Amino acid sequence: MKKYDVYGICNPLIDILSHVSESFLTKYEIKKNVMHLVSFEEQKNILSNLNSENLSIEYASGGSAANSMIGLSQLGGVAAFTGKIGKDDHGKIYTQKLKDFGVDGFLGNEDGATGSCLVLVTDNGDRTMNTFLGKSRDLHEKDINFDVMRSSKYLYLTGYLWDTDPQKETVLKTLSEAKNSQINVALSLSDPLCVSRHKTDFKKLIKEYVSILFCNQDEIFTLLDTKITQEALRIISEWVDTLVLTLGEKGALISHLGKIIYIDPISVKVIDTTGAGDAFAAGYLYGITNNFNQLDSGRIGTALAAAVIKQTGPRYNGDAKKFVREIIGKII
Repeated sequence: MKKYDVYGICNPLIDILSHVSESFLTKYEIKKNVMHLVSFEEQKNILSNLNSENLSIEYASGGSAANSMIGLSQLGGVAAFTGKIGKDDHGKIYTQKLKDFGVDGFLGNEDGATGSCLVLVTDNGDRTMNTFLGKSRDLHEKDINFDVMRSSKYLYLTGYLWDTDPQKETVLKTLSEAKNSQINVALSLSDPLCVSRHKTDFKKLIKEYVSILFCNQDEIFTLLDTKITQEALRIISEWVDTLVLTLGEKGALISHLGKIIYIDPISVKVIDTTGAGDAFAAGYLYGITNNFNQLDSGRIGTALAAAVIKQTGPRYNGDAKKFVREIIGKII
């Protein structure tokens, strides 16, 4: 059986990206900088509004964990990914894109529409996501490749998987199998609204299964009902071995076995923050699965995130390994 650094599971989504003004969001009453779950018709209406305002649109294969697995592969890691797609053109494109990026895809496939995420990016790089989950909502146990999971160093999940009952049941079964097989689990909290929806469940599964928790300040504050970073670090350090807390332009903090490590930010011109957290997770996971220490793993994550936010789209369109090597000054 092939050995993997990380096996990611999440919603496979075709990303639809458009740069908009703050006034566009205000005009159409779209709350900024969060992920909205929308119906196909709601997403279609926003696309119609973009068209009426003569705003351009770009397409990319995406989904949070898929972005991370692609980033891991770009750095030279060995990644696998599972999610549910539809038997449509978007599903065919998605499957091929994963292959093109060197990620082994183990995708469930049924009649229906592949999910899509309409990402509205404002001038300061903030992104507002309007997600139609499509067939990704119907992820079931039969779609998970447990042999691949058992051959991986880490299982990587996102909080977005908690938004439908079939996904929730599948995640719980997968976590139980991972625990029985002694596979480390990494979880991204994904989004503040996602945390708000599932706060109680998230606390329980973090305590029972998670080794590494990825989040930003808004997400951890929402989870723990605090605005004090030190308090959040203290609480979470009692639940997991490692907390990776991104701070945007202020860098990141890693709490590992009670030790706090600060990761300096990298200054770049921000074009689009879509995929920044996913890239950080990719870089960090690459580091720890390839014998880098916590500091250097965090620096790899920061460098890859910097590469992503200085261009449009959820991943770096270039030689990511070369870019990161030049930034951190180490051979990867």
